[in-house]
Amino acid sequence: MESLRYMKELAHESRIRIVALLKDHELCVCELEEILGIRQVNISKHLHRLKKAGIVDSRREKQRVFYFLRATFRKEYALLKHVDDLIVKEPVMQKDRERFLEHEEMKDTRIYVCNVFKKENLS
Repeated sequence: MESLRYMKELAHESRIRIVALLKDHELCVCELEEILGIRQVNISKHLHRLKKAGIVDSRREKQRVFYFLRATFRKEYALLKHVDDLIVKEPVMQKDRERFLEHEEMKDTRIYVCNVFKKENLS
């Protein structure tokens, strides 16, 4: 029944967009907020549900909490394949991917990132 719980949580557009971004990367809430254009409070609520369902987990590094897909969820190959298909088919998810790549480029050049990242690197 674990797969059914996963499917229920992935039925929400914002949550599947979060999962698509976490598929290959771990990100903090402030990064997800910028990439997705969703308010931090809403992202936190979605992450809480995804964590409760066993889809994501987190780790703390200084002031930030990074989210990533759990190994047990990664074993759901059919669901991850579906997420891959959606990334290719859905314009909103294609835009998310483009914004993620822009975000990573800025982060790599240390020009930017989220406010927490700026504070950590200025001190």
